[in-house]
Amino acid sequence: MTEDRNDSGGVAHGKPDPRRSDDQGPEVNFLPPLEVTIDVPEFRYAKLRRIVSDHVVPRLLALHNEAAANDDEPPILPHASDVDALASLVLGPDNGEAFNFVLSLKDRGISLDSLHTALLEPTARHLGELWNEDRIDFLDVTLGVARLQQLVLVFEGLDQVANLDDKRRVLLATAPGEQHSLGFTIVQKFLRAGGWHVWTCASARMEDAADLAAREWFGVIGFSLGSDLNMQALAQTIAKVRAISLNRKVGVMVGGSAIARHPEWVEAVGADGTAANGPAAAVLAKKLLAAALA
Repeated sequence: MTEDRNDSGGVAHGKPDPRRSDDQGPEVNFLPPLEVTIDVPEFRYAKLRRIVSDHVVPRLLALHNEAAANDDEPPILPHASDVDALASLVLGPDNGEAFNFVLSLKDRGISLDSLHTALLEPTARHLGELWNEDRIDFLDVTLGVARLQQLVLVFEGLDQVANLDDKRRVLLATAPGEQHSLGFTIVQKFLRAGGWHVWTCASARMEDAADLAAREWFGVIGFSLGSDLNMQALAQTIAKVRAISLNRKVGVMVGGSAIARHPEWVEAVGADGTAANGPAAAVLAKKLLAAALA
């Protein structure tokens, strides 16, 4: 029997040789050659190593280089005209057009996070500005914000979360010594119009909001900051909220005149986002709830 070892194939083959009988009778041959395949482990591993080194590793390196190149590219963001267009669509008769418009922007390469921060929330702020300028009435802006919230539902998959209404609980708090402002009241109004169960906390101790969050489940907690002097107290309170809240994934948003003067404080105090007015707060709260329930 001949033996052939080939490490590129990882198998060994053997074939019987034809033989002639010693007498003078007719020629006798064996049956047609039979190929026997033997799985030799060391050959199999050698072949696997070559496949990985010759094909898999170069492909992984190529994908890594592509990802690194993409990371260097600036994100694609909506234009100001997109905000105006979406505002007009959510105020129109058919919300399906608004959905298709946002979907087209997503197909353009805009990320979901950018759609929230650079489209949905600015559109909500724009609706609030139109309302302040008496260019639309409260019914119009409420309808528009509700439709924006529906877009958040669609793109975050919140409609698949059971008992969503029970989770739509928000706590709004002010810094010590600060009175409920008109903006604070308007935020409450829009959240209630959006189906939120709104709790408020105005206390001499900002930490009381954290203590309340330790006793009651909230999807979102919002703080209003008017005075620069309370910035450190707000940061400490938010840290305490995250440490003792029943909902350890609670979303935290901040607003107020101090935040408007110092937008960099949103990150400094440990919040997840800010909203300039009631419509924007309603949309941001829905986004934060989506993250809390993810």
